[in-house]
Amino acid sequence: MTEKYWEAVLKEEDRLISNSDRKFRYHCYSLESMSEELAFQERTVYIHEDIVFCSLERDFLDSVQNEHLAAALGRLTDRQRQVIELHFWQGYQYKEIAIILGRDPSAVSHMMNNVLKRLRIYMIEK
Repeated sequence: MTEKYWEAVLKEEDRLISNSDRKFRYHCYSLESMSEELAFQERTVYIHEDIVFCSLERDFLDSVQNEHLAAALGRLTDRQRQVIELHFWQGYQYKEIAIILGRDPSAVSHMMNNVLKRLRIYMIEK
């Protein structure tokens, strides 16, 4: 029990640090103002986008502690789950999600509204 507890605590801390780092990068306007390591990470995420999201999808659903919410998230499509994860879990803004998905920011906003409506319906059904 103790090992699982500390593992969960460390995973949450890693997520918070990652979000903090990513939010800092959002305010950087040139690669020269970013460290070489962060610039490499940006390139890696976009080059290996599909691989990254496939491997993180399971972690995202496993990390949701509310059983009803996890079940509702499981009923969403992969794209819908990806938008939820990018926005709420990883802290990306709609403009950033639009770039990652190759969509218009208004389309991402519309998709997010639809996904949240769907999640509300799924949560009420439970």
